[in-house]
Amino acid sequence: MLSSHVGPGRGKPRKAAAGVLDEASSAAVNRRSFLGILSGAVFLAAAPAALTACSSGTAAPQATNSGGLAEAVAKLVPAYKPLELVKPDIPPINGSTPGFTSIPSSLVKSVASTPGSGGTYTAMTPAWWAVPPALPQNSYYQAVNEKLGATINFQANDGNAYADKVQTVLASPKDVPDWMVIPSWNLPPRFGQAAAGVFQDLSEFIAGDKVTKYPNLANIPTAAWKMGCFEGGLYGLPYPGALISDAIFYRADLFKELGVEPPKSADEYRKLAKELTDESKNRWGSEDVWNGAQIMHGVVPKWKMVDGKLQNKVETDEYRAALEWTAKLFADGSVHPDAVAGNSQQSKQRFESGASLMASDGMGSWHEALARVLPSNPKFNMQPMDYFAPDGGKPTLFRAQPAAIFSFIKKADPKKVEEMLALANFMAAPFGTEENVLINNGVEGVHFTRDAQGIPKATAKGTEEVTSTYAFLVSPPIVNSMVQYPGLVKSQSDWEARQAPNVVEDVFFGMQIQEPAKFGSLSKPFDDLAKDIIRGRKSLKDLDSELASWKSKGGDELRDFYAGFLA
Repeated sequence: MLSSHVGPGRGKPRKAAAGVLDEASSAAVNRRSFLGILSGAVFLAAAPAALTACSSGTAAPQATNSGGLAEAVAKLVPAYKPLELVKPDIPPINGSTPGFTSIPSSLVKSVASTPGSGGTYTAMTPAWWAVPPALPQNSYYQAVNEKLGATINFQANDGNAYADKVQTVLASPKDVPDWMVIPSWNLPPRFGQAAAGVFQDLSEFIAGDKVTKYPNLANIPTAAWKMGCFEGGLYGLPYPGALISDAIFYRADLFKELGVEPPKSADEYRKLAKELTDESKNRWGSEDVWNGAQIMHGVVPKWKMVDGKLQNKVETDEYRAALEWTAKLFADGSVHPDAVAGNSQQSKQRFESGASLMASDGMGSWHEALARVLPSNPKFNMQPMDYFAPDGGKPTLFRAQPAAIFSFIKKADPKKVEEMLALANFMAAPFGTEENVLINNGVEGVHFTRDAQGIPKATAKGTEEVTSTYAFLVSPPIVNSMVQYPGLVKSQSDWEARQAPNVVEDVFFGMQIQEPAKFGSLSKPFDDLAKDIIRGRKSLKDLDSELASWKSKGGDELRDFYAGFLA
């Protein structure tokens, strides 16, 4: 999955009413990845800079019993019954994201009657922005709850300290709210055991065709549901992701001005980066594209099956080739010196100013950059390259994680669980529906107005009150509907459709696997070693030494552990 190669700072959770639909793609099981795959909908408000500077780090996979995991999970998830209430202008191809080049002039009602029966529930969610007013001061909450026919009291918490909050709450079952949102990067160790003891196994209510009574939930792709399975049960309601989460972008406007075309092979990339570099003009061909290099070289997210045996990504020929290529790119002098020095925080600024002309980033960075730059530079045009194998042939792209955030329902009376699932069905209403607009924007005329294109624009009250709280509980499949940026919907949808035939699933795709704690720091030395090799401070011989150490310290034991899930 592209998730293991994600770059910093991408799309962000929405602070306030900003569009008809927020999109999540998925990406890696860490905070940075999730932010990258939240590709926004029609309009995304800026989120705190702290979100774009989060460090990478894979969260612990989540399962503890081995043997035939994929087959066991398949029996827990809902049957997939896709809806097309509103026909997209650009249909999906091989799993790509559908595109809408205009906002529907009329909305569809997807839930015929009020779903709730008067219940009152507490819900805990993260917030990477100013916490909005709670009930009864929040008119957005009041309006949505009225349509739900139930009351949800949100407990919004600082997203940057949410991991600590999650662990504190789970340590005291009596403090666990009725509904609890946990991003994948905040899942604590041995979470599967906690889930089985505290949260409701939803497979009893929605596995297979049982989900038919909740058509909007049945519309969520199967892979996203699989990520919510722990300890032999279905516990998580998902926030679905996209097929592809990362790209190597280039400044198409400056390429045209300079009379050059995007590269089509690894050698062409290096040659072009060197050609574009002109220190006298404060211009370098490339940023640090280590993440993109791994994708280009087909590096597997974590494990690869080779001749019937699992091989860790750091053991693969592809990983070694990606390291070697990136080290040569740095040695060419084509990478911006600040990137060489390890300053990734300013990489977007360098790319957007034209100080560097090629960079790897998440798909969410595209519309973010347009929002920042177009007002002052209408000619600004960044585009993603079509991926290529190093030799210029067809690439191997690993599918992004299908979900990166989940909500969990505390064990309760079956009638309460059914009511909460009915509420979730309302919240999962797809793009182009009345319910979706309400969840993401609030009430028209109160929380948002529409511009000439029909795009919702938050009012002052909407900015203060409307957040992604309901959307974090469960969300529909994503769409590409950012029509306020001319050409973006078509360019992005077409690009993803071209890449889609090359997307494959890795051997553990869609599985939540809990690694024993003793393996927690086993891969850390490779992160630092990669930086040193790329910058010429160490060599590939050092990789061989580190691999030998890794095997003796538990790498081979970890390999056997993972093999058990394929039995």
